[in-house]
Amino acid sequence: MYYQEFREELLQMMREQAEEKISVELIERQKLNGQIRYALLLKREGSCCAPVMYLEEVYEEFCQGTGLQEIAEKLWLIYAEEMRDNLEGLYGAVSCMQTYANAAPGLYVRIMHAEKNSALLADAPWRHILDLALTVYYLVEQMDGQVRGTVMLRDEHLKDWDVPVEEVFERAIRNTLAEEGLYWNTMEAVLNHEKLLLFPEKLSYSQTGLYILSGRTGVWGATLAFLPGTAAKIHEALGEPFYLLPSSIHEVILVPASRAVSRDLLAQTVWEVNRQEMPVEDILSDHIYFYNAQCGRLEIVEDME
Repeated sequence: MYYQEFREELLQMMREQAEEKISVELIERQKLNGQIRYALLLKREGSCCAPVMYLEEVYEEFCQGTGLQEIAEKLWLIYAEEMRDNLEGLYGAVSCMQTYANAAPGLYVRIMHAEKNSALLADAPWRHILDLALTVYYLVEQMDGQVRGTVMLRDEHLKDWDVPVEEVFERAIRNTLAEEGLYWNTMEAVLNHEKLLLFPEKLSYSQTGLYILSGRTGVWGATLAFLPGTAAKIHEALGEPFYLLPSSIHEVILVPASRAVSRDLLAQTVWEVNRQEMPVEDILSDHIYFYNAQCGRLEIVEDME
């Protein structure tokens, strides 16, 4: 059974099994880099929240022999657990976005490719950085501090807040730098399963000539490399100009200019990794960047040639 048939038959089965006050809808969700994902939206009448269950994983289970009825039972169990675990409490967290004063402590920034995510950015505030877009999101947490999700900032939020967009970005950038910090390690240490370390004043020697840069959690860590002051800090720690390779949305690779192979080979490596090894949603860019010490900024390498 093809994926489209699977979605339709599972939707029909879930609707037949649903209680009278629960509606089941098949929805499309726009994800990073133009990816579309399908999900079931289960909403109880009068409820302010509804679980969204993506179908790619359960389709793989179906292809491996799990029956539709068993998959439907699994999804209903997940629905029950989500409601039991106080999904309604998420409404209180999301409602914080109704005012800027309440939302400000939970605002952070993320970076993504501008052109590939034009649909996501259409009704959202963002800053252009090279070929990338810096966006703002609100982090939704449970009472115990566990992350339950994120909400991307939209133009409608800014309209309700009546706060200058620059003020919102500045607060989100400060929050991100304070919460994530700047972490690094040599490539050989990372391959040896060593943890990332707090960024020092001077970077130690790397046998490979490669350094990994990310944030404390490692999630969307590439964002840190493009925030104000970061490139200059890296330049000072390395003691020379450097290339920045966008290995994913979660981390970047730093290559000191004196240790770099040809620019063409660096660019080719990024392109091949993005096509052969990286999930589409994790790709940041096919470009590589160079820190121009004279100008004090990162530049797209192809724009320099």
